Amino acid sequence: MDLDTAIKTRRSVRRFSDRPVPEDQLRLIVEAGNSAPSACNFQAWRFRILTAAQKHKMVKLGGADIIANAPLVIMVFYPKTDNPYHDGIQSASACIQNMLLTATSLGIGSCWICHLPMKTQVKQLFSAPFHYEPVACVLLGYPAGAQVPMKRKFSFEELFEFGSKSYRNILKYFYTRLPFRPKIVERLFTKRFPN
Repeated sequence: MDLDTAIKTRRSVRRFSDRPVPEDQLRLIVEAGNSAPSACNFQAWRFRILTAAQKHKMVKLGGADIIANAPLVIMVFYPKTDNPYHDGIQSASACIQNMLLTATSLGIGSCWICHLPMKTQVKQLFSAPFHYEPVACVLLGYPAGAQVPMKRKFSFEELFEFGSKSYRNILKYFYTRLPFRPKIVERLFTKRFPN
């Protein structure tokens, strides 16, 4: 599959078959992530593959429900920086995008998850060093069924205009700063998708 096709056909997959992801395919996906650009070429991303117990713990602590049902879940970490442009998050994000596009090219479904427990809880769960921060989870697995295309929301011209903030974005801002995340409130901020 060529790059343009991978970019335009990539979908966030949330429903997976039971078929496991082969280790050689996992290696290709992670190596593609490792080929991403990073601030000052530090290449400091680190990964953890979640066990079944860790997946369920992540959900119990307030992470997205779909984490528990994914065949393979990779937690991506990057050292915390004080850079106002969050170059660590940008570097890890470039890595994650490479992983998603490579998974798509291999026929493997993926989903980028930022609906996670508090960072301190995630760090404790993985015994992460003090200077490493969790950035996101990557779910991987073979899709269960055909993927539904997701229309892009904005035209080329609209991409150059600043829009107004919706009430949902404002509420989400406050929700993500709560010291705890009640399940009933969490469901308000978890979107449901056909894929």
